[in-house]
Amino acid sequence: METNGSSAPEASLDDPLEPGSRPHVRLEDLVRGAAHGPSGERAPAGLAGERAAAGLAGDGAAGEPLTARLARRTVRGALYEPGPEEGYLRCTACAHRCVLSPGRAGACGIRFEQDGELRVPFGYVARHYVRSVETNTIFHVRPGARSLTFGMFGCDLRCPYCQNWKVSQALREPEGDGEPIDMSAADLVELAVAAGCEVLASAYNEPMITAEWARAVFTEARRRGLVTALISDGNTTPEALAYMRPVADVFRVDLKGWSADQYRTLGGRVEPVIAAIGEARRLGYWVEVVTLVVPGFNDKEAGLRALGAEIARIDPDIPWHLNAFYPRYKMRDRATTDPAFLVDVAGVAYARGMKYVYVSNVADSVRELSHTRCPGCYEVVVRRFNYETQEVLLSGGACPSCGTRVPGLWGPAAA
Repeated sequence: METNGSSAPEASLDDPLEPGSRPHVRLEDLVRGAAHGPSGERAPAGLAGERAAAGLAGDGAAGEPLTARLARRTVRGALYEPGPEEGYLRCTACAHRCVLSPGRAGACGIRFEQDGELRVPFGYVARHYVRSVETNTIFHVRPGARSLTFGMFGCDLRCPYCQNWKVSQALREPEGDGEPIDMSAADLVELAVAAGCEVLASAYNEPMITAEWARAVFTEARRRGLVTALISDGNTTPEALAYMRPVADVFRVDLKGWSADQYRTLGGRVEPVIAAIGEARRLGYWVEVVTLVVPGFNDKEAGLRALGAEIARIDPDIPWHLNAFYPRYKMRDRATTDPAFLVDVAGVAYARGMKYVYVSNVADSVRELSHTRCPGCYEVVVRRFNYETQEVLLSGGACPSCGTRVPGLWGPAAA
């Protein structure tokens, strides 16, 4: 993969941030007043039993900081290892691999050390909505199905154009809003089933920093026959991917740029993201990749070509979504991405061997690049408009015209 005209170092999931650059968050009120009892995995049934087994206490005084309210909604974490010194822990949920001293939180602000153990979010959601599965920018999974998508608070990155910043950046921004909605894993999945959903997705904030909660929810979802999806920034570790794989079907990744400078602006590095895409494919996840093309940030054609080549090197069957930027959050001062530019980049990606390239969030300008086409005869096999599936023409997961198989998790109707 090329970075600013020179070769980037070989991607490695085990690569921590350079010494001295790993972020630490001093959040004293994370542990102030956050009483908890013995931790546990799950209660037999019901939110009250689940919270009691997890050691979760109720809310305190009105006006209390969000960090303190979230600190009570925690259990003992699974994704960590001993730190370099006694009393320290190293969190392995994301590629920051934060070393936590007593009473300190990691870069995400929501995973913290307390009384010799790692405390992690559990037993609540910040948002949950039922929409089409395609609104998660997933096109090769149950097209046309409903998906319940949920998220928590906090993030390991700090993207200045985040669409969901009031949730993901709620611990960093005074305008962040919302209250944690207490809910058991079984109750959340029951909402999805009652709404006729076939898919349950963890999104809105970074799901891998709340992996223990996502695993509990996905375990219940799998029991009820739902497909499960992680909508991730990809800044994760092999440990977290392996931890989630028994209950997670889909790893949908935001690949946000190609250079060290771009990812430094976001608070991360590109190498772990590229490596996570490859590791997820190796583990058997269905993987789709999204690149939001932001004018003046990551819209150099050569860099985008390099990203496409890197994805194709991992697996040319991985769908790549090129999305247009719309002004939001801290980037309200720049223009929307030119749809014609996205079409040009998509054309180059196809010419260089990628099989499924989409431009979907400019539907009024670009319609044909929302459809899935057979890579053999180029006939449309799934027709879409504005993130809604209009027609599924697949037969047994294959093109009805030439018989070429189209990879994905198509479901009973198309499989």
